[in-house]
Amino acid sequence: MNVLAILKDFTFRCKSVFENTTTKMSKRFLNWLILTIRTVALIPGKVNFTRLSRYGGRTAKTFASNFKTPVDWMKVNIGMAQDCFGPSDDMAVAIDPSFISKSGSLTYGIGRFWSGVAQRVKRGLEIMAIGAISLSKHTCVMLGAVQSPDFRTLESEKQMSMLDWYVALVRSKAAELLSLTDILVADAFFSKYEFVNEVIGMGFRFVGRLRANSYLRYLAIPDSSAPRRRGRKKKYGEKVDFSNLDMSVFTSFIYEDSKGNKTRCHTAVVHSKTRHPYRGLSG
Repeated sequence: MNVLAILKDFTFRCKSVFENTTTKMSKRFLNWLILTIRTVALIPGKVNFTRLSRYGGRTAKTFASNFKTPVDWMKVNIGMAQDCFGPSDDMAVAIDPSFISKSGSLTYGIGRFWSGVAQRVKRGLEIMAIGAISLSKHTCVMLGAVQSPDFRTLESEKQMSMLDWYVALVRSKAAELLSLTDILVADAFFSKYEFVNEVIGMGFRFVGRLRANSYLRYLAIPDSSAPRRRGRKKKYGEKVDFSNLDMSVFTSFIYEDSKGNKTRCHTAVVHSKTRHPYRGLSG
């Protein structure tokens, strides 16, 4: 297959995907969008309006004005994810803040954010990346990326913390994301009472990794033969020792992935000791 045939097939596939999404686009805008995507794929190096004009056969003003057209890209990308994965019960929505290096002082949102690569706080920008992942296909389809304000702006103008901002962002996209799946995946930073409690209230099932210093306790098992005593009944047992699990509480099973790799997993309901913002130590 030569380059022209590949380009023609690429154009046909892009047009088919956009025509099948729930977001309706005018024929003029759809033709411009296909042209832009095809041109970006062909341009070597930096992409800007001047280079789009040079390679795309339209004026820079035309490209600039069309970029201002409002489109619900979240709906478009969800349609792409559904088309890519098909009817599947192993889909999940993943969220992850991503740091972008940026110098200067005039760019909106520039501030100090955590960089996972550098493992420290750095000056730059941050976007909240939202994607749809398929466990069986080992594939992620990006649904959107929203820029985060810096924490000083949030505190002074909106009286919000960064965690409050993340909760508000998920809430604003909840209806669209729930149309795809109700499983929400995030890293250890989001495994906090405030965030988990809020997203569960929105209708999600949250899957996350606990911090390395998490304090987990077994639930107390009532002993019917023990004599009755005054006072509050014991709710929790001993701390969970990950090097020596109590297998009378944990259940083991074998998980096999699509490649035939097998992993032994252990599951149990335990209590996570966390610091509630209003009631001190709580679960």
